[in-house]
Amino acid sequence: MRRFLLGLPLVLACGGATAEQPLHVKLGIPRDQALTELRSQQFCFKPDGPARQVETYPRCERAGTEWGEAWVTATYDAGRLVELKRFERYSDDAHAVERWNQLIADRMKMAPEASDAGVALRARGPLEAGTRSVKAFRVDDATIVAVYLLTPSPPEQASVLEAIVSARR
Repeated sequence: MRRFLLGLPLVLACGGATAEQPLHVKLGIPRDQALTELRSQQFCFKPDGPARQVETYPRCERAGTEWGEAWVTATYDAGRLVELKRFERYSDDAHAVERWNQLIADRMKMAPEASDAGVALRARGPLEAGTRSVKAFRVDDATIVAVYLLTPSPPEQASVLEAIVSARR
């Protein structure tokens, strides 16, 4: 019994959203490739009509306990991915802050925070509604990843946002 109880927190942690890695999807890829890459990162699309410019990909069905909800919106232009946003909603602010810190740490393993990426992000226009804090990372000359800690507000009520966007507007 004691061995089971000691392993329980690890199982719950692995099943929750805090175990998720940053998104690894390149802008400019065709819709079919984006669907495949998002599915490999546990976001599934259920077609319900013709392709749209903005599509929502909920979390795929999976076992385990999660602390919050997550979904992705993908924006396409001429059948190519031009923007990707992962929203995460938590009922507990402490979990949201923990998740944001984990995403920042994971992103920093790939590349340091880039002040020029922050400047380019702000040049695109206003930051996301409810932004409490944001860190920006440059993927390449044309792409920025921004990780937002948000005060939940309609319509998404999200606490954390990871956005892969064009560095140019």
